[in-house]
Amino acid sequence: MMELDNPKTRKLKNILEAVGSVLVSFSGGVDSALLLHVAAEILKEKARAATLVSPIFPKNDLIRAENLTEELGVAHARLTFDILSDRDFLRNDGMRCHFCKLKMIEGLKDEAKRQGLDSVIDGSNLDDTKDYRPGLDVAQKAGISSPLMEAGFTKEDIRKEAKRRKIKTWSTPSSACLASRIAFGTPITVEDLSRVDKGEEMLHQLGFEEVRIRYHPPIARIEVSTEQITRLAQAPFRDTVAKALKDLGFTYVTLDLSGFRSGSMNALLS
Repeated sequence: MMELDNPKTRKLKNILEAVGSVLVSFSGGVDSALLLHVAAEILKEKARAATLVSPIFPKNDLIRAENLTEELGVAHARLTFDILSDRDFLRNDGMRCHFCKLKMIEGLKDEAKRQGLDSVIDGSNLDDTKDYRPGLDVAQKAGISSPLMEAGFTKEDIRKEAKRRKIKTWSTPSSACLASRIAFGTPITVEDLSRVDKGEEMLHQLGFEEVRIRYHPPIARIEVSTEQITRLAQAPFRDTVAKALKDLGFTYVTLDLSGFRSGSMNALLS
């Protein structure tokens, strides 16, 4: 017997039915994956996806996005995102996400118009309102809708529904723009973004799931889940990680005893 939808999922479907045709801003993460999964179910070929391609995004995010859209049979546009030519973004102050989101929205809206789609939607959820997210406010003012948020989904709700639907990435840790790893006030460079991406991928390969390398020049501050701090602090991982990160160009390597927490760089703004 088929399991019935929960009330939030039913509401999400009703919201999407009323939209018409959509371009899903698709990062490859679990939030946008669930949104695209439901949109494709309800809207069929009228649901399409677009992924922004830039050095500010982890390479594995694009790979996941390509794999998921292929599995769903959803048309997938890969949009070159030239944010690294924007001086306001490169300055890396508290308005960085504001400037980035403006340019993201411009590219997504242009693509939706080119494809003749009614609207652009994203995977923001209720938990996104609990942190400093200037990009969320920009998106809402620009008319980008967030059906998951409107339907009342939290991150936990999203993972549960994604697991029920057997979406392979249901348990994948949250990802984020690599620029969020660079301390505010430090100009953003392709080189720094690349070394952070390579360093985090190395830690993933060693079995550390929730990982951030926060760069406070010349220090790399590693965040892993509190359960894995002891493992990373002991040999052989300690020595392996320290050497690998120094080889990538980090002068000092530290381990944050507070563990992984999303948006920890925002503390610098206060």
